[in-house]
Amino acid sequence: MSRLRAEGLSLGYDDRAVITDLDVSVLDGKITAIVGANACGKSTLLRGLARLLKPRRGAVYLDDRTLNELSTLDVAKVLGLLPQTPVAPDGITVADLVSRGRYPHQGWFRRWTDRDHEAVTRALAATDTADLIDRPLRALSGGQRQRVWVAMALAQDTDLLLLDEPTTFLDINHQVELLRLLRRLNAESGKTIVAVLHDLNLASRFCDHIIAMAGGAVVAEGPPGAVITAELVEKVFGLSCVVVPDPVAGTPIVVPA
Repeated sequence: MSRLRAEGLSLGYDDRAVITDLDVSVLDGKITAIVGANACGKSTLLRGLARLLKPRRGAVYLDDRTLNELSTLDVAKVLGLLPQTPVAPDGITVADLVSRGRYPHQGWFRRWTDRDHEAVTRALAATDTADLIDRPLRALSGGQRQRVWVAMALAQDTDLLLLDEPTTFLDINHQVELLRLLRRLNAESGKTIVAVLHDLNLASRFCDHIIAMAGGAVVAEGPPGAVITAELVEKVFGLSCVVVPDPVAGTPIVVPA
């Protein structure tokens, strides 16, 4: 059974329902992409899985316990999150922000350990942000800020990592580098990763499992070769296309008709 799953999950905002009676399981030790058109419920689902949004009905389970049964600290030790629009205190430096990823692992007196230092150093190196540590976050470009936020999530060093549009603001080179990093983390440590992605071709190339959403529901899920079809793309995105094999990886590539 999946470590992270939702059963009968209903989510929404104020009087607007977005997701109703949804069942979904995150594959352990795999990289999963959630894809779909704008406003289909992708980010809402991720917020629900991360306990940022309280279920109206149903529940999210982490290791067979509902998230509501667990303390915030216990959840943060297992599940890391990079939200779509993270907010940082004014004037914070890169070093301070990335170091905050270690808070769930520190004791009452916030004692800094060699393990904390190593985790932050690895995260900075992995995201190519080590040379930015003394700079204020607000002085960085959008792409640099995004990589720093990813570094903070990596420094948290959790078994499960949820990322909401992590390639936003990144140029194509850094998009590919970030997804290669996630692929490497998954291969080396077995980390379970879920990411909301917009680029179907990159999702197919780097992810093991695709969850396609439309209208707040899961309309298809499975390996990229089974999910990313011309019929699915037209149904979910309203785009007429041809799907051909990637000449390098053999994964599906969507070519607009």
